[in-house]
Amino acid sequence: MRKRKSAIIDIGSSKLTVAIGERGVNRTFLFKARKEIEYDGFNDKAFIGTESLNRALYQAKEFIFSSQKDINTVYVGVPGDFTEVITKDSQISFEKKRKITEEDIEVLFDAAFVLPSSKYTLINRSAIVYELDDYRRLANPVGNVSAILKGKLSFVLCSNYFIETVKPTLISTGDIDVEFVSSSLAEAMFLLDAETRDKTAMMVDVGYISTTFTLIQGDGILYQNSFDYGGGYITAAISEKYEIDFSKAEELKRKINLTKAETGNYTLVELDGEYFPEEDLIKLVKNTLDVLCENVSTSMELSGYAIPEYVPLMITGGGIAYLRGAKEHVSSRVGAITEILVPDVPLMDKPTESSVLSLLDLVAEQN
Repeated sequence: MRKRKSAIIDIGSSKLTVAIGERGVNRTFLFKARKEIEYDGFNDKAFIGTESLNRALYQAKEFIFSSQKDINTVYVGVPGDFTEVITKDSQISFEKKRKITEEDIEVLFDAAFVLPSSKYTLINRSAIVYELDDYRRLANPVGNVSAILKGKLSFVLCSNYFIETVKPTLISTGDIDVEFVSSSLAEAMFLLDAETRDKTAMMVDVGYISTTFTLIQGDGILYQNSFDYGGGYITAAISEKYEIDFSKAEELKRKINLTKAETGNYTLVELDGEYFPEEDLIKLVKNTLDVLCENVSTSMELSGYAIPEYVPLMITGGGIAYLRGAKEHVSSRVGAITEILVPDVPLMDKPTESSVLSLLDLVAEQN
């Protein structure tokens, strides 16, 4: 019997990306179909007008089934704005030493988790680390011999508001399952190698309207915080100051280089026959970008974890990664080494592809 296909819908803060694809050779992906659909987005943990979202979801569903007839599951990436992360310590004991099984792992997770509120649904669970009776700490204890199994476990909950808003449109016609998965966890598992995650990793996914800070260890999320700030806020500041439309402000933003502030060698920036003072533009963008830096610093403090100085802040998403000099500015304000995090995929190694490819990789793992 021919294997049926899965599709993903990546819900960003300004657009939906629909994709049907599979892994290729040499860390590539083969897309069967792909489409981007703009909508009004979300902020403050709510969608900006559900009519806009429903139209986009309906278009996404129609595109999926017109592109691939035998789709049976759609995986929806849930942004950090609509998730909560809980970490729990768990322990189970056996009558005597024996090999750890997959069933034991299930029992360990089940023993740790109690849904804290009827407003949420569990969508992902994973281990930060396991520990045996000889104090060995492992990423996967299956097959090892021990009388005790301990684990620091991570649970990702999705708000029922998100599920109840998104799911009905997708299942309104046809025999289809909808699975919700954490976009942040998918990105962490795909973009960061196991060695990096084991040492603890910081990732900040900056979108157009919203940003999510994620602290990762092992195969789980230690802490997560989302806040309303993205590349669109910089565009809005430029648009308001110079009284130009958003599309023109976006073009202007992409022309500047923040590192010029170090030399003081400013010029005029030309766009469609108009000239804008580069020094003023750079000051405006830096001041706006400082809002992101303050929120990231606050997130680091609120996590409650002592983050080692050697742990870099990994910036991904399409919000600021392309803005020249933004990485350096964030580094100086946050006090951490910063790196731009991109997929290790030929021809698709762009931060704007991080979420989509991570979700496709997750689907490939589960199918």
